Amino acid sequence: MKKSKFESIAWEEQGGGIGRGLSGQPLRLLGCALLLVLLLASCGAKQQQPGSIYVPPVKGAPVVYLHPAEPGHYRQATVGVLPFRVPANHEAAQGEALAALFRDVLLAKEVFPRVVTSRRPYGDFEDAIAQGRQAGVDLVLAGRLHRALDATELGGARAEMSIRLINVHSGNTVWHIAQAMDQPVDHHDVGTWNRIRESFSLPPIRPSRGAPPLPNMLAVMAEDMSEVLKGARQVPK
Repeated sequence: MKKSKFESIAWEEQGGGIGRGLSGQPLRLLGCALLLVLLLASCGAKQQQPGSIYVPPVKGAPVVYLHPAEPGHYRQATVGVLPFRVPANHEAAQGEALAALFRDVLLAKEVFPRVVTSRRPYGDFEDAIAQGRQAGVDLVLAGRLHRALDATELGGARAEMSIRLINVHSGNTVWHIAQAMDQPVDHHDVGTWNRIRESFSLPPIRPSRGAPPLPNMLAVMAEDMSEVLKGARQVPK
């Protein structure tokens, strides 16, 4: 079988002092203060619970703007995935990587029997359709990464993405899906009592933050959108 253009260019992808006499009532107060300090230090040594440095992302369900009346009609369709459009501060290679991610997920989930990718970016939807026709595929997947913010030590990653699957024969959009994921920021407790406790505690040993959350968030969204394309009405939480 002759390879299409898509196949031929597919790619692998702080302490203070006390200045007064220590006698009578002040002495008793000082004793109570010292006892409080010791208790706080003891609690801090046993229950060091600084702000978590890894916060699980919160996933929003895919928003389906358009879908075919009979998704099964496209189960045997061939699909060409174009490089995703990415924000201006991102490299073009990231758009290609997203296209490869969707190709792999669509094939792994057996959504379509044949999925190929291209390194040539599309200018508009008409250009995307023209590329699909030239490649001999039935559907072309044109995606866009609207926002991608990586996490800081306290979290804060965010990703927003959308895809369109366009029928290259009719020029109509068959599916239009969008999804977003957020990683909440874990603000450190700067209250007075927590600051006092920490000043008399040993520095905490922070565990590894683990893998960067943003790539995993993008992979989860690709998986969720693939489930929608396969006909699922719900995706795993």
